[in-house]
Amino acid sequence: MPLRPSKDSIPPLTVEHSAQRYNKGVVESATIHLAREVPFTLFVNDREVLSISTLPTHLKELFIGFLVSEGVLVSREELLECLVDHDSKLVAVELDVPTERMERLDKKGMLTSGCAGGMVFSMEAPAISTGPNVPRIALPCSVILSRMQELDKFPGLYRITRGVHAASVADHTGNLEILEDIGRHNAVDKIVGHCLLNQIQTSNKLLLTTGRITSEVLVKAARSRFPVIISRSSTSALAVSMAKQSGIDVVTYVRPGRFNYFSHGGMELVQD
Repeated sequence: MPLRPSKDSIPPLTVEHSAQRYNKGVVESATIHLAREVPFTLFVNDREVLSISTLPTHLKELFIGFLVSEGVLVSREELLECLVDHDSKLVAVELDVPTERMERLDKKGMLTSGCAGGMVFSMEAPAISTGPNVPRIALPCSVILSRMQELDKFPGLYRITRGVHAASVADHTGNLEILEDIGRHNAVDKIVGHCLLNQIQTSNKLLLTTGRITSEVLVKAARSRFPVIISRSSTSALAVSMAKQSGIDVVTYVRPGRFNYFSHGGMELVQD
């Protein structure tokens, strides 16, 4: 299926709409900036897999991250090609992976950018290990607070639209990459894809998200080998149970000076 990579055709990421705003007893005209949402269809080895509704940026990262999260793509060497055509709203990926992994994509459909937007087809997190045993890295409390503060202050689309989520990969020195999407699952997939495409070792990194840590998000963290996932929001009981089986630490409700920490051996929390 021939595609024409079309960087020049990337649409604006926001759209202006006329509306009315009520403020302190007064109704007045207003111009509201909304995040653009566009469906893109994924083809893998010339086979249509599904469509994902997304913020139309960092699409290679999104779809590669999705394939990692599904357990289809394991290493950078298995990715032969990834082409994005903004005009046709198509993404074509060529993989060299075993047939049994390709069969994970047999179910296809439409994933919206809402709460079910990143739902993985196979919930196998309890069987997922974060990989070979590696020395536990000390994680100072101040690092968790600083990285989330940086994510919250990121000058991205959230400041304009208040309608997107962000995710990041970070280490003790700072956030290495911050990416946004309308869906919290999509934002995490973009970070997962970024790490694979750039061959970033994740076993000693932090995965941060502005959204809830659900079982689906936990699967993404496990399949991409992060030892800890951090959120300014909540988590679910199922996600914590799956994290315990996978050896992933979970950090929630990060606010200035406080957070909740579910320790499962991913890192060693240190007071400082």
